[in-house]
Amino acid sequence: MKVTIIGRGIAGSSLYFMFKEAGYNVRVIESGFRKFYPTLIHSVLLKGKDIELAIESKNFYEKHKIPLVYYPSYTIGHIDSKIIDEWISYGFNISEKFVDWLSSYTIIGEKTDALVGVRKLIDAVPYIEGKAEIRNGRVFVDEKEIDSDIIVLSSGAWNRYNIDFKLPVKSYYCWAWVTVNSNPLLDKVFVYDYEIGYYSRPLFGLGMKINIIGDGDTIVTDPFTKQFGNLSPVERAKKRLGDLKPVYRGEGYCEGTPDMRPIYGRISDNLYIIGGLNGYGAEVGPGLARLLFNLITKGEEEKEYLIDRFPPMSDFELGREPHEL
Repeated sequence: MKVTIIGRGIAGSSLYFMFKEAGYNVRVIESGFRKFYPTLIHSVLLKGKDIELAIESKNFYEKHKIPLVYYPSYTIGHIDSKIIDEWISYGFNISEKFVDWLSSYTIIGEKTDALVGVRKLIDAVPYIEGKAEIRNGRVFVDEKEIDSDIIVLSSGAWNRYNIDFKLPVKSYYCWAWVTVNSNPLLDKVFVYDYEIGYYSRPLFGLGMKINIIGDGDTIVTDPFTKQFGNLSPVERAKKRLGDLKPVYRGEGYCEGTPDMRPIYGRISDNLYIIGGLNGYGAEVGPGLARLLFNLITKGEEEKEYLIDRFPPMSDFELGREPHEL
């Protein structure tokens, strides 16, 4: 059977390998509009079924020899006891203690958070470059039809612009700042500060005086319009981390759903979608891809993530990206 995947992001690339390994004839279409950064955050310290998707994603990375480099994580702020009990039930190595350099009690995670080399995954996928459109359940690339038995829409912020069907998603602009600091430890740890409202992650993970700061904020826009993210996450992070000098803004376009959780499922007979990854595709993307693969090949459903959970709607408001809860 011929499978056409529109979009070469983390979810689309994961699906490519799943279908290829199962013996399908797979083609991937990529417009070239998207930025793919070398590393992104992978964490299992999520909640509910997202934890299972994160574990499945980790297993996928390990199977395909995608680098996962672990660093300690520090979670600050009130975390519901039910979530902590979940983490303990999965056997995650967490502890709570006062950390002097953060001036706060934190939940410390060991081997729970990593930088994952997603660019290696994406670069391993062969693709056809072109502008894809879906019209009446048929795929056209630069106006030429591509014969397909199964079509998967997985182009992130571009999903709603590639199809003649109304989807419960919105595209938005997202950003984070590379900052120079006085504490080389910030390039070797993750900080998720729900008290002040920011996250910090390593840039290179080498203990240099440089890190990345973000807050998961969103600017609703189409993915074709240039936007400029502000310095608010850096200003907030300074309250905890000390002096931070922003030197570069990393930016891109993501896709959100009404509840800021992922979606997958069938749109029509042979047309499927995976998306709404809301900025945490590296954490749950391969796991969600496995759900879609199982839906297509086995008829199995995980209703919590199905696109059908949303009724027809004319508009909705986006929330904040879930970094990490």
